[in-house]
Order: sequence, then structure tokens, then C-alpha cells
Amino acid sequence: RRGPVVHQRAFFTVLFPLQRRHPAADHVARARPGEGVPMASSGSAEEPPVLQPPVFGLAGRGVVGAVISSFLFGYMICVVNSCLSLIAVVFEWCGNDWQADCAESVSRQGMTNASLYLGAALGAILSGRPLIAEMGSRKQLVISGMHFAVGAMSCALAQGVGALVFGRFASGVGLGLSAIAAPVYIAEVSPRERRGANAAMHGVFITLGILASIALGLPQSPPPADSEHPLIGLDVLYWRFLLGLPLVLAIVQAVLLLSLYPTDSPSFLVQCGDMDAARGVLYEIYGMTVPQRVDLKDKAQAALALQLQDLQEAVTLAKEVPRIKVVQAIFDPFFRMAVFLGVGLAAFQQLCGINGLMSYSNALFAQAGIPPASLNAASTLMATANVFASLMSSRFVDHWGRRKLLLTGSGCQTVAMAFLAVLTDERYNGFLPPGGRGIASVVCFTIFVMAFSFGLGAVTWLYLSEIYPMEIRGASLSSCGVINWLSSFLVVFGTGFLSLQDACHVFGMICFLGTIGMYIWVVETKGCSMEDSPLTPRSERGTSHLLSNTSSPRGKYQKMADESDDEDSSVASATAS
Repeated sequence: RRGPVVHQRAFFTVLFPLQRRHPAADHVARARPGEGVPMASSGSAEEPPVLQPPVFGLAGRGVVGAVISSFLFGYMICVVNSCLSLIAVVFEWCGNDWQADCAESVSRQGMTNASLYLGAALGAILSGRPLIAEMGSRKQLVISGMHFAVGAMSCALAQGVGALVFGRFASGVGLGLSAIAAPVYIAEVSPRERRGANAAMHGVFITLGILASIALGLPQSPPPADSEHPLIGLDVLYWRFLLGLPLVLAIVQAVLLLSLYPTDSPSFLVQCGDMDAARGVLYEIYGMTVPQRVDLKDKAQAALALQLQDLQEAVTLAKEVPRIKVVQAIFDPFFRMAVFLGVGLAAFQQLCGINGLMSYSNALFAQAGIPPASLNAASTLMATANVFASLMSSRFVDHWGRRKLLLTGSGCQTVAMAFLAVLTDERYNGFLPPGGRGIASVVCFTIFVMAFSFGLGAVTWLYLSEIYPMEIRGASLSSCGVINWLSSFLVVFGTGFLSLQDACHVFGMICFLGTIGMYIWVVETKGCSMEDSPLTPRSERGTSHLLSNTSSPRGKYQKMADESDDEDSSVASATAS
């Protein structure tokens, strides 16, 4: 009875080599929440790395095309911060040619600002639809660029609030698509050795977009203080240039991704069944020439053959089961933790208040005591520090790991909000010299934004793209995107009605609770395969009832293996007795 089972095991192992475990998987089952998983390496600790991909090879060129979407991400969030009140004056939303703070104007400004995030929620929903998901992340970026272009034209040519809201909504759809497609494309096209650093560029270019949107607003004057100082000259038309600039960037990105660097990721090509193209792209990513025949004695070729086999096995495994919906995954013990953690992390990234505070930074700085003429300069200083923090995080993400960066960033956000809440309390005004409250508030605000860029801003979407297996990656990232943007809509729309002190109390408490939650549930993913996450390890796939399919050859093999293990246990018990 034992002979045939052993023989069948060997036979199915050759046909279906999916049972080979990832080096990190051996320790996953024993890892407790908060503990890291040992980094998988292609060589021993004493040997130099087998694979050394070029810094600016094929992956680097793909990243250049993708980060244009990241730049537009940050640009669209803050571009109206410096010009929306001027737009209200131009269109006379308060019934005169100088006022911008009446109730009707505040409501229209809030809807114009927040409509971007409603569109982004729709874009995130669309990204999970089969028609869009099957296109691959590169073509999704091109489609998102088309929406940015339409939105930019509508806003630049707007003659009223309707065209502005439509343009911002259309841009938001592009934002929702690219917010998921850009980090996924960067992660998939990047070599494992540089995935963290390349993926951090998504966050870096978001901050560069924020800086550009605020810095380009410096030539504008503050809104008129009274009817004796109406808008003239540059302030009447300059906002059209600011809102129309994304059209140029969208065209540049389309040229890069469709003509100059039309490169799909190896994993997408494997899904399409084009193994030769996938092998060619994978070798080019590592700066190597595809050999006519793979020499497994060559460590580099063997390592790439193993990576390609991992991708092929993951795709094969994904095709063996039907499309898994997020609702189904919630009730599956194998997927449940990853789904809830991803949704919670996506919501926390926005509920911490970053987009609300950035969108209304000028108004909040004014409440803190910054003179009107210095508001844009203060926001520019904050955005510059934000870029510096993102660059620092890109250097640490592959050394510190994802969990440490997330905890450090959100912890610093909590402390910054606590200090800012004290500074904005009038009971403590006597402890600071005149004018010191405004400067101290800008410093705390800047620390908060830098901490976000260092942690949640740089790591969140990289982490989300790493914790989901292929069967639910698209649907789960789409759901996370919807939650993320709806949370952002609530924050941005609601922040306009909060005082600076109220905003500090609300967002400070959210940051504190989020930090505690991440400390309990977030586990390290540094160095692990995207198809063998610590939250969904390949070695524990048998616990999923959605992945159990005994009618397939793999299911039969798994069933035989389980029955043989039971037989081994029975024999061992009998022998012991």
C-alpha cells in the first residue's frame, strides 16, 4: 500500500511543483503578530548576491513612466489649496468681486475640492472590474492619464462651478485608477532586490507633486481683504494654468508607456501565457541576455529560472480556482486576516487626516497666526520637508522593513498632533512670544506631514500589494482603494468645517488608535515573495475552503498527501503503543 502512494507523490510533484515551499514559509506558521519573517535570499549569508540588477535598467525606465501618475496624485490633491478662494472671487460665489468666505462659497469650494475623492472612489471600483483588471497595470495607467487629461481641460476652461466639479471628478477617476495601478506596476516590474526602493518612489513623487502644486501657486496674491482691492492681472487667470497643467503630463506619460517604454511586467505576461516574453523581460530587468538554453549550474540563470517558475506556479494555482470575491474572502480563514488588515490600513492612511490638513493648510495656518502674505510660503516649506522625508523613507524601506516604518511614522504623527493641540489651546498662549505660536504650529504641522511620508505614505500601498495572493489581489486592492478614497472624501469635506484645535484632537486620537492597531496586527513582509506573504503563506493554502478543489489533479494530490500523513500518524501511534 505504501509503494503506489510514494510513486504517485513523486509523479505529481514533477507535474505540479507547487508544493515547494518558499524559504520564508517555514517560519511563517510560527511567526506571531509583530514579528518579522526572515528575509529570503538567493545566496548564502557568506556569499555575495547572485543577482545584481542595474539601478536604471528596464525596471528603472518603467518606474519613470509610472511615477508621472504618482506626481499627478500629489499635484491634484493640493493644487486648489492656493487658488480655490481666488476662483470663488472670480466667479463671485458670494455675490461680489472680493469676498470668498460666505457660506455658499465655502460649500462650493468644499464640493469642488472633495469631488476629486468621489471620482477616485469610482476609479478604485473600476480598477477591480474584470475588463479593466485584465488589461494590466501599464494600460490602466494610460487610461488613468486620459481621465487626468479630460479633467484638466474641463477645469482650465471652466466658466462655473459645474465644470470645475466635473473636471475634478474626472481627474479623480484617473486618480483612483492610478493610485492602485502605479504601485502595483512598479512592484511587479521591479526586481526583488530593488522592489522596496523603487516602490518608495511612488511616495516620493506624490510629495514632489504636492510641492509643485504649492510652489507654483506662489506668484498668486492672497484673496482681497475688502472691496477696494479687487482681483487684477495674474490672479484672474493664473489658476487656469495650474488646473490645466496635468494635461501636458498625461500626454508625456502616454508617449512613454505606449511608445518609448511599452513594457508589461513578467507576472502579467505569464498570466497572458506568453512565457517567452516574460522570460525576456525578466532577464532584461536584471541586465542579462536570454540564453538559448538555461544552464542551471549558472547561479544567476538558475535564480531567474526559479523566479519564473514561481510566477508560473502562482498563475497556474490562481487559474485552478474560480474568481474569489472580497465578500467570500472575508469568511475564509486563509484570506480573512489579510482582507481586514488591508482595509483597515487603507482607511487609516486617510483617516489620520493628511489630505484634509494638506488641502486646507493655508486656512489652518491662518488660524495658527501666520500672516496672509506668508501662507503660501509656509505651505511650500512644509511640502519641501515632505519631499525630504519621502526620500529618506526610500532609503530605509528595504533596510528597516515595512512594519518599523509604519509604526515610527504613525507614532510621530500622534506626537506632532498632541503638541499642535497644546499650541492651539489659548490657555497656553502665554508660554510663547508673540508670533511664536504660528511658527511652532508650522513646525508641528511639518513634522506631522513628514512622519506620514516616512511611514503611511511610503509603505501602505507597497504593503498592500505584498500581502494579497494573486487570486484576490485585484479585487482586494480595488476594495482598499474604495475605502481609502471614501475615507479621504469624508476627511477633506469635514475638515473645512473644523477649527484647527478640533482637527488636532480628532486626527491625533485617530493616529494614536491606528498606531496601537498596527503594533498588534501588522507583520513584516520585507524580502518575501509577493505570492508567499506571511499573512497568506503558500504552505497554509490547504486551510482555505475556497482553494480546496479535490476535483482537480492538484486537489487529488493534496488529498492523497493528507491521507498518507494520517496513515503515518496511525502507524506511529501503533508502534509507540
